[in-house]
Amino acid sequence: MTLNAYHQNFYRIYTTSGSLLLYRNLLQDSLINKMRGLLFSLSRGESTSKTTGTFYELCHLLIKAAEKKGLSGNLWQEYIIFLIAEDENTFSRTAERESDKINSSLYNAAAHDLYILKEFSGINIPEMAALLEENTPYYLEEFQSITSSTVNNYYHHMLVDFKNSFTGDGFTGNIVNSIARFYKQAGCGKFGYYSAFQWKNSLVGIEYPDPVKLEDLVGCSRQKQLVIKNTEAFINSKPANNLLLYGERGTGKSSTVKALANEYFASSLRLVEVPKHQLPYLPEILRDLRGHAQHFIIFIDDLSFEESETDYKYMKALMEGGVEVPPENVLLYATSNRRHLVQENWSDLEDRGEKHIMDAVQEKLSLSDRFGITITYTSPDQEEYLYIVENLARKSGINISEHELREKALQWEKWHNARSGRTARQFIDHLLGQFNTEYKNSSYS
Repeated sequence: MTLNAYHQNFYRIYTTSGSLLLYRNLLQDSLINKMRGLLFSLSRGESTSKTTGTFYELCHLLIKAAEKKGLSGNLWQEYIIFLIAEDENTFSRTAERESDKINSSLYNAAAHDLYILKEFSGINIPEMAALLEENTPYYLEEFQSITSSTVNNYYHHMLVDFKNSFTGDGFTGNIVNSIARFYKQAGCGKFGYYSAFQWKNSLVGIEYPDPVKLEDLVGCSRQKQLVIKNTEAFINSKPANNLLLYGERGTGKSSTVKALANEYFASSLRLVEVPKHQLPYLPEILRDLRGHAQHFIIFIDDLSFEESETDYKYMKALMEGGVEVPPENVLLYATSNRRHLVQENWSDLEDRGEKHIMDAVQEKLSLSDRFGITITYTSPDQEEYLYIVENLARKSGINISEHELREKALQWEKWHNARSGRTARQFIDHLLGQFNTEYKNSSYS
């Protein structure tokens, strides 16, 4: 290809990439912007220090994206594929919820965009480096990523079929069908990739969610089964209840809820953590969740209210609804150390001007009553505590006699004046850290 032909080709790709319809959000992406700016500069024969700087900035951002998303191989192509997978637009939302309703107009618009993006993803970065008379970055074409804990393995697995179709020589129609299947299976946008979210003026995916699994929780089997049964009914679109997990500190309430997001991610379950001070944002959060194919658990940890606090009324509206009906794909799971979530005082039993004294008391008790199921977590007795310790020691590969392990565990319990699953976990961590060389082994005796 002659130099002039390169210039013409770069300008053509720059122009066509600006005609996206459904996937137009991608034009706001910083890497896409830099690449389009670079294409325009090169089409005009510019090879200034500014153009070279933009080129290396692009390479830098691609490597950062690879680290965050676990991308390997041709990084530019991989990056475009991930942008397509994560984009939320009319086509992706329809495919996620009701793929059978994709009409010919929507299908053709998607084909138009995917044809453009396929060509855009085929930009040869080493050729760009050669035109700029810079060292050829072959490492961007055969990049090996160090897999990060943030990488969602299920999501990557679901993306393989689309990736093969997109990078192959097949018709555009095959690409449209494969990405539609992906959206149906994995979801689109942030709700497709992340398992847990926090509210920061909008719902933001948590990069490093707690990896706890249900099988890691020992000593609360009965409570776990109640939570699992209700959750499985929910994700299968059957009637299910809001849950209140009540009990003493360290008994596994919060860990049970967090483990659900890891256990049922492939079944479309997502967790939205809402601290108590963010309860006024619940109406906005619900609007963001409404209409998506996933099922969401609003998770409020360590919930209780003082007498003067009134934010609990936002929760009551969510659980039983007001004028606006709560979304069918949302449930509320809360944990608390207090059975009655709103503080009661003796003054509630005194007449302070209300015509009916018990109305004030009932208003406070009604919040707990609105949870369909209350599950009580109790501190283990001594044998249950030792059973938890022994199981954790076995899973951690600690090589210590049962007699010595039990003796040390009971001593640890007395030192900390507490007996719970958390205390047992802390004891095991202490053994692993303090006596790693002496006790850590591949077997348990």
